[in-house]
Amino acid sequence: MFCAVVAAVGPFLLLNILADPFSVFGDVIYGWYSHGMTNNPKTAKFAYLDARVGEFDAFIIGPSGSSGFSTEVLERHTGLRWYNTFHFGANMEYTAILTEYLIKTHKPQQLLLCLPAVSAVSYSPRITDVSTEQPLKLFWRLPFLFADPDYAISKMRAYSDRSYVQSPQDVFIAHTGEYDKSRRDAEAIGAMDAYLIAYPEFVEPRFWNPGMLYIEETCAVVAGIAEMCRLNGIELIIAAPPMLVEEIGAYKVEQMQEFYSRITDISGFWNFISSSVSYEPRYFYDRSHFRNSIGEMMVARMFGDENIYIPDDFGVWVTKDNVYRVIADGFAVDAAPDPALYTKGLPVLMYHHLTEEGGASPAISIRRFEEHVRALHEAGYSAVSLEQVRDYVILGHELPERPVLLTFDDGYMSNYEHAFPILQRYGSNAAFFVIGVSFGKDTYKDTDEPITPHFGPGEALEMVRSGLISIQSHSYDLHHVEKYDYPFRIGVLRMEDESEQDYIAVIRNDHALMRDLLGDTGELFAITYPYGKVDTFSSILFSELGFQVTFSIRPGFNTLIKGLPQSLLELRRFNMTDAITGERLVEMLAGDTRSDG
Repeated sequence: MFCAVVAAVGPFLLLNILADPFSVFGDVIYGWYSHGMTNNPKTAKFAYLDARVGEFDAFIIGPSGSSGFSTEVLERHTGLRWYNTFHFGANMEYTAILTEYLIKTHKPQQLLLCLPAVSAVSYSPRITDVSTEQPLKLFWRLPFLFADPDYAISKMRAYSDRSYVQSPQDVFIAHTGEYDKSRRDAEAIGAMDAYLIAYPEFVEPRFWNPGMLYIEETCAVVAGIAEMCRLNGIELIIAAPPMLVEEIGAYKVEQMQEFYSRITDISGFWNFISSSVSYEPRYFYDRSHFRNSIGEMMVARMFGDENIYIPDDFGVWVTKDNVYRVIADGFAVDAAPDPALYTKGLPVLMYHHLTEEGGASPAISIRRFEEHVRALHEAGYSAVSLEQVRDYVILGHELPERPVLLTFDDGYMSNYEHAFPILQRYGSNAAFFVIGVSFGKDTYKDTDEPITPHFGPGEALEMVRSGLISIQSHSYDLHHVEKYDYPFRIGVLRMEDESEQDYIAVIRNDHALMRDLLGDTGELFAITYPYGKVDTFSSILFSELGFQVTFSIRPGFNTLIKGLPQSLLELRRFNMTDAITGERLVEMLAGDTRSDG
């Protein structure tokens, strides 16, 4: 009978061990901890850390509201190796057990406790099945031997379909414990109306709050964590994360004051709950999770870093002396802040080649281009630099009242011979995006076929030194011409039947060649996509390569948002032709440098 049972159950158990869908048995075959964390971050993260004792010096603890804290950013400020242990659900009982384990086993130097108000609303959610089982108890792995085999089969199928692009089966970064937001952070974000169409949950976000029923229990956990840190010489940082104004309205101010007042009996903490950020849904991935860029702002405020944009009202150190006032003030603000404080409209103009007569696109006459520059100047527009545009978003540096950005694609010699002198006359900035293989050439690569001459390194350096021109990328060799290039690639997009590995190598190699080519002309941080084509995969790759500003060829206005790098992606541009007079251009742009609400 025993043998019969083993024969019947053995393959079932062996499947769960070998496939290890929750990554609790070492994941020796697949090594795919991010998948296990997707199924159950509590158990898979614990197993991951348990096998890596001594690798980490500091930990982020708390519910999924902690997910926006970047371990890389914290490491930059502290010099410590951080891991984000956040888990699903506001489960302070689990946070207490986890913290005790971390302190005893990993002996950290710092802990960052993310303490949202919901921590006192739901203390210890009911455990219903193996997918929410808690680790850290004797024989805690045993239930996973008997997990539904569908989990194992699903993992095996998903493994064969894995992609470089984050998928629903793979939502964690195993070596940091963070959510993988590479896909979400590659999304271009601009005007509010378009954002609300893409994210309808923000149109009328609703929050349910049964009351802060577990203030006593939650404060006891925080006190216990603080005492363990004190006894072990560990620095404890407590932060209350930002909430949307609609969520704040679901709480009673008296309960919030009681909860956080009792926290100040234990320790001071950083309060980010209510600020101008709370009124801006574009700063949130969804109703419960702030964007990683907001997490970076929080860390910068906590560590006194003034090198990135932080709203003036964002982040207050709270103690017994000011807790009641700070929390009450968060409920007292009735009106949303003026969007002009943190957004700016930016029209971008797209030019290519200048000739005496102009004619068919993409050429435009020298006379018409000067008419455009003069009309903009006389109408009070300021032709800003790429650096100014970037620094508005990243650093919060203000832009002129009526900014406009002039861009030139391809790098024609006419940009140097004709456009540059006109720009100098009016003190106007512009960005020239060059094709690497055509840089300084008058024939097409690897052929004797004549092409319109392109300026080279000497001209580029002269223009950059004027302080008016930025030289940036239009790709090194991804602007293919179907007549000459085989296989033909459509801009930066992956070709049919091209492996992901080969495609990634192509993009990275192209960038390396471009960086070497333009090394003397300044920082390479912007690209106009050839043919305006881009998708999620390519956007992720160019973001990883350090491109902060990217451009499409779609017409339309842009909204820049301070502190939101995604508002610099896939900027729209108006294609300039001889048919557009200076007067017509000013009419097109009139009023659109207003801030976006």
